[in-house]
Amino acid sequence: MTVADMHNEFKLLLDKGDSGDAPSFLDSEIDTFLNMAIAKFITQRMYGGNRKRTGFEEDAKRRDDLRNLITNKRIIPLADEFSVGDGSLPNGNFATLPENYRHMLSEFIIAQHPSFTGLTQSNNYLSENEVGDDRKIISVTALTYDRYNKIINDPFNKPDLNTVYRLGYKGTTTGEGGGFQQVELIHHPDVTLLEYNIRYIRAAQSVSLSGGQDSDLAKHTHREIVRMAVLDALENVEQPRYQTSKIELNEIE
Repeated sequence: MTVADMHNEFKLLLDKGDSGDAPSFLDSEIDTFLNMAIAKFITQRMYGGNRKRTGFEEDAKRRDDLRNLITNKRIIPLADEFSVGDGSLPNGNFATLPENYRHMLSEFIIAQHPSFTGLTQSNNYLSENEVGDDRKIISVTALTYDRYNKIINDPFNKPDLNTVYRLGYKGTTTGEGGGFQQVELIHHPDVTLLEYNIRYIRAAQSVSLSGGQDSDLAKHTHREIVRMAVLDALENVEQPRYQTSKIELNEIE
């Protein structure tokens, strides 16, 4: 469906065939309802806040719902001089996530250390036009701060040559809406982080009738999104009750 089709179906479902029973909305207001529904749709399908209570990759429908938003990005971690000072932890390097980042799916590091020389081809990494074979693919493990505080001084759990931990961090001060989000990668002091590879769910494109901007979600999701937008609009007209709003909030978080 194009954005114009979504607008037409929204109006049809809202006023029951142009009967005039429901008030009309401006095109910009319909865009807002549709974009709110798109954001809610992604969160519900990602984390199971839907009727089936299934999250991403738990069944074929959920995988297909968000397939158009799966994105890869190769990120160069910030150099040491940009990863020290306020907020920096020992042996940590910051990495700046893409502006359209929303949910992480998988992640790994290309790391460098002399002991990685001579590894099997499945574990060794060599980029095109690079020389040397002292690079290795290392999985990244997301870590909470409570867990970090417990294990960082534990010799059996602190980062070794084959371990990289990821901690959440604030966004940068540039860009709209708080800037770009950053993460901190904690690693062994003798390991050099060359590249941070992520696969993630990106933010969906906003629809706009005046701008001719269609939804970039899979086509089979468009009708579901329109119906969600209509429900929000009807609830808005009927002055939503506290209990209804509370249930909606619980479903999207």
